[in-house]
Amino acid sequence: MRAKLRKAFTARSSGRSKVLAFIANFPTLFLVPSRIIREDQNPRAVLYDAPMKPIHLLLVFLLPVLPAAANVICEQSDDVIVIKRDGRHVLTYQKKDKVPQGVDPKYARSGFIHPISTPSGRVLTDDYPLPHHSHQHGLFFAWRKGKFEGEEVNFWEHTKETTVRHEKVLEILNEGEIAGFRVQLAHVHGKKKVLDETWTVLVHNDTGFIDFKSAQTCATDSPLTLTKYHYGAMALRGARDWSDLEFEKAQKEAKKSGGKPSVPEPCSMLTSEGRTREDGNHTRPEWVCMTGPINGEPVAITLIPHPSNFRHPQHVRLHPNMPYFCFIPTVDEPFQIKPGKIYVSRFRIVAEDGKPDVERLKKIQTDYMKVRPR
Repeated sequence: MRAKLRKAFTARSSGRSKVLAFIANFPTLFLVPSRIIREDQNPRAVLYDAPMKPIHLLLVFLLPVLPAAANVICEQSDDVIVIKRDGRHVLTYQKKDKVPQGVDPKYARSGFIHPISTPSGRVLTDDYPLPHHSHQHGLFFAWRKGKFEGEEVNFWEHTKETTVRHEKVLEILNEGEIAGFRVQLAHVHGKKKVLDETWTVLVHNDTGFIDFKSAQTCATDSPLTLTKYHYGAMALRGARDWSDLEFEKAQKEAKKSGGKPSVPEPCSMLTSEGRTREDGNHTRPEWVCMTGPINGEPVAITLIPHPSNFRHPQHVRLHPNMPYFCFIPTVDEPFQIKPGKIYVSRFRIVAEDGKPDVERLKKIQTDYMKVRPR
């Protein structure tokens, strides 16, 4: 049993796991937890059960000098679900429709994540941006162009009749090394539900990485046909500090003249292939990073798709003058979400202070590729 515990405890390498590894290798065991969370990201999995046993007195004096593990926790209220790590905000999921003053009520929507914060508390996303594109909401998933039972549907530029909404909370997860939630959403057209969708969102205690999974299924016996189109699906709207009307105007003028914008861009985009807004649109990278200053300090947010995603690597839409991008599988050809089939999308999200470190992002992406999909 001691050999098994040693193997379980040494499977991870940071924070609380270092303490557990030390305990497992000490001659006498003390306060061995009865549940150990598995590396494979299943927060419900149990490796081994072990009884409480006494420890050598020396370990009691050694424990305070070992690094304390970060604390990650998920809590909910009537309106939102919030995840914090080490007492600091990580993300908020919106359960209710709340339209800010000055925004057309038709853009009311729930079932999205905003804000997402860096470890220092700087907000990386925007919601209901003005004066245009108020249909974009932090981290969101919406198909732009499709057909359902002979009618055109547009969940991206949503209205009261055709929208995506939060339906219910399925589970709040607080499992030590991982905290998060499972929720159910609905894609609605008129009086009919077109798709049922389940989100699983988990934040890792040791790294702060956000793992996102969407599972979409037909809500009726009718398929959803997603026609060929150049944007939609998994999207991120960047920080309000990165929206600059003067830059938008300058970029449009530069495009007409063939020159460069006269106003510096408030944020930039970088792909795994080293491409930017200028040459990266509709390429198929392994990740996209959006970066720029907030309150005078550089920050970055990166979306890394899992290789199990449909048509991976998918095309990306990198908007030329606004802070948003998306991963979209319909740039070259259409497809259908059929009854009885599940359309699954997985992403790892890295929200960080400072300028992006390309080599570090490559390492994170390589490690994520090895994560077995569930």
